[in-house]
Amino acid sequence: MIFRKIFLSIVFLFGVTYFAACSCNCGDSDSQSNAVKGYIAVVGNEPFTKLAIQTDDNKTYILQCSKELHDELWKQQGRYYAVQYGDVRKEEGMDVLVVEKVIPVKKENQTK
Repeated sequence: MIFRKIFLSIVFLFGVTYFAACSCNCGDSDSQSNAVKGYIAVVGNEPFTKLAIQTDDNKTYILQCSKELHDELWKQQGRYYAVQYGDVRKEEGMDVLVVEKVIPVKKENQTK
């Protein structure tokens, strides 16, 4: 009798643990939810220009990245990229993306 209660308790706990482990998105990559695609652009007036990305739905995000990446993207103005970011914050009324990774993307109807 006691063995049966212990056995059922173990089976129940195993089932609950299995359900919880399968329902969490622990192994899924968030890269799609923290990514935007668009054209690399520069916004602002000299000497206060900033590197940005302009998406297809006409939203503009300021890009905050390392100096090396900034210099490389500066040369890639007008090119289509996917930007993966870690954090988003507001600065002077615009969203600023803290860039983790950029990937050049070939857009099907791109004329450039």
